[in-house]
Amino acid sequence: MLSKSEQEQFAERFLSAYWLLDFIACRVLRDEKRAHIAIHNCWRTASRNPPCFEYEGAFRSWLVRILIDEALAILPESYEERDTPAADVNAISVSDITVKPELG
Repeated sequence: MLSKSEQEQFAERFLSAYWLLDFIACRVLRDEKRAHIAIHNCWRTASRNPPCFEYEGAFRSWLVRILIDEALAILPESYEERDTPAADVNAISVSDITVKPELG
C-alpha cells in the first residue's frame, strides 16, 4: 500500500502524462468517450501497485503500455456496437489509394 505522499506523487505524475494518454487513446479508439474510459481504466490498473521509476520517460512508457492494453480491450466492443466486422473497417479499396502521375 502506498503512503499518502506516494499516492499524491503518483497522481501528479499521472496527470502530467494525461495529455499524452488522451492523445493516444483518442487515436486508437477514435472516440473521445471511449478514450476517457480507457484512461480511467489505465488509472485504476496503474494505481494498484505502481513500481518506482526514476525517469519520467520510463514512467510514461509504462503508462502508455497499460493504456494501449486497456484501449485494445475496449476496441472489440466498439466494433460489436456498430455491427461492422473488423475486417470491413480495415478494408481500403485500391482505387482510394492509387495516385496518378501528372504529365507535364
